[in-house]
Amino acid sequence: MIKSKKSSKNLSSFEKNLINKYNIPKNTIHIYGQHACKSAIENKNREKILILTTKRKLEFWKKITFENKLSIKVVIVAEKSLDLFSKNNVHQNVILIAKHLRKIKLSKFLDQNKSNKNKIILLDQLSDPQNIGSIIRSAFAFGFNAIGMLKNNSPFETSALIKASSGEIEKITLIELGNLINEINLLKQKDFFVYGLANEGHKNIKNAKINDQKLALVIGSEGKGLRSLTKKNLDEVFYIHIDKNCNSLNASNAAAIAMFELGN
Repeated sequence: MIKSKKSSKNLSSFEKNLINKYNIPKNTIHIYGQHACKSAIENKNREKILILTTKRKLEFWKKITFENKLSIKVVIVAEKSLDLFSKNNVHQNVILIAKHLRKIKLSKFLDQNKSNKNKIILLDQLSDPQNIGSIIRSAFAFGFNAIGMLKNNSPFETSALIKASSGEIEKITLIELGNLINEINLLKQKDFFVYGLANEGHKNIKNAKINDQKLALVIGSEGKGLRSLTKKNLDEVFYIHIDKNCNSLNASNAAAIAMFELGN
């Protein structure tokens, strides 16, 4: 992530030269990988600044930008420079420099989306970008149309999070949550059923009977799970049946199973 033109102590000479040459603004993000970059380019709500790619991929990315009527520079750089920029992550010979996506308030989302088929994920203090990215990817796959993250207890949008979502973060609404209990109560006022997922849940999620109804699913943090006050305010807390010798599932794996059961 390029933080600022001025805060350059931790930047390589290549990054510094890039900032100066192309007048890159503050607080941009590196998006790397073909799927993630293509999805970001196609997202009209994402402000794009610059594409870095290798000579053999130049025409491909010029074609993508032309098809999306996008007027930004596509710059040829050495593959080693892409390695440096992506911190040696898999970049597939492309990095897009862009602005962060904006989140909207839950109240605004509800005003704009009145469908009875709305399905929302609420993240209760999840902090791992890989887990969150994977949850976003599964949410889009299983018909959930928004992800809510706490304003003060969620990671900032990172390159790793975007890559883990395989570009699906560009296709789903991001909601900034305030006090989670207040947000849950707001959803209930709008006729949402609000469910949770926990090892100590009351009902097997395979037995969940979900008709065409508005629903929200709350996923707890990786270590502590759902907070007790959160659980008290839910309509139902489900569990996933696993082998008795297994302690628990990874948060993103558990969320994917739950979304499959509730989204179909």
